[in-house]
Amino acid sequence: MKKVLIITYYWPPAGGPGVQRVLKFAKYLPEFGWQPIILTVKKPTSPARDESLVASIPSDAIVYKTRSIEPFGVYKKFTGKKSSDFIPKDIIVEKTHEPHREKLSRWFRANIFIPDARIGWIPFLILKGLKVIHNEQPELIFSTSPPHSLQLASMYLAKLGHLKWIADFRDPWLEAYWESEISKNRISHRLNSWYEKRVLKNSDCVTTVSPGIVELLRSKTPNRYECLYNGFGIFYDEFKPSDKFKIVFFGNLSKYQSPKLFFDALTSCSDTIKKQTEVYFVGKIFDDYNDLIHQYSELNIILQPYLAFDELMMFCSDASLMLLIFHQTSYTLGYITAKMFDYLALRRPILAIGLKGGIGEQILVETESGQLFNYQDLNKIQGYIESIFNKWKENGSTHIETNLALNQYSTRENVRKLAKIFEEVTQ
Repeated sequence: MKKVLIITYYWPPAGGPGVQRVLKFAKYLPEFGWQPIILTVKKPTSPARDESLVASIPSDAIVYKTRSIEPFGVYKKFTGKKSSDFIPKDIIVEKTHEPHREKLSRWFRANIFIPDARIGWIPFLILKGLKVIHNEQPELIFSTSPPHSLQLASMYLAKLGHLKWIADFRDPWLEAYWESEISKNRISHRLNSWYEKRVLKNSDCVTTVSPGIVELLRSKTPNRYECLYNGFGIFYDEFKPSDKFKIVFFGNLSKYQSPKLFFDALTSCSDTIKKQTEVYFVGKIFDDYNDLIHQYSELNIILQPYLAFDELMMFCSDASLMLLIFHQTSYTLGYITAKMFDYLALRRPILAIGLKGGIGEQILVETESGQLFNYQDLNKIQGYIESIFNKWKENGSTHIETNLALNQYSTRENVRKLAKIFEEVTQ
């Protein structure tokens, strides 16, 4: 069996969508003749921790870990956070009421740590990577980011190890939503742009999560670009009855995913619907939304801390409607959030809020999994909530049947495509 060296910052027991993508890829690659050799960090600064994912690591995967020097320990002390607090990737996004220490920390993150605050991992990654290449003799390198600093290390490893290299992007580099409003000086911006173009130009192939991000990256420099969806592994479509109409959003709710329109639409529904409805936000929400939620006291809004993935899927077994709010960014039309595929696996109707005409709406329509509404469609959103509520009252379930259109979004099919790319790149 051929070997592929997979370089990833996030790996179990770290949790979150970044872990899910690479973990699923590693799980299915042996079916297509590739053994995953994982190179990761010992103690990642992760937005979540999920011990249950450790059991999902493939038995034939070989995992190497290396230390790293990161500034987040200093950041936590400087800002008064606990050492056990998790750091979200949008930490550098400005909040309404923000202490001066936070503002100063954001400036340092934006202008000193280029391309990101994990640059301290680069020397350890290169040194350990050379040893792993010598011991394992992989055919190629597959590196997945963010953090994008690992792509720089992977570029040097590929050159020093005389290996083919595929760079995988789960998010854009310069255009990522958490980068959009931070204040960078001219030098740091140019340096970051130069790093990005070097990675895109020198890799043998670039993979990413959606057709829109493919076109965004292709516009920067010529290369081979391929779309590999995050996908879903299995269906979690067992339905448990509930005496409440349960609406669920899970994952991080960022500054660019305001739930206000959804709250307004639900407030416009009848008292009967509001009394029987519970809205759950599972995971981390942007700090300013706590004040927003307090303004909708007539709604049953419940904040649930992060749950391990399997526990999360079980939590959704009695959900009747899934809420999906797309980021309002420059690449919204071409981007697909990872949670969308987990929603598809649940086979519950999806109420999506975003820009019409994008890849997200296309997937919902062709898989018959829900509807997407514009950011101003209050009355239409209200009508959709009412229609799903009535279905729940009449049938006791809102389960959606599977169809053939879902096949192309399964992880197995996307790993099949990835393995084919591996074969073509190494020929």
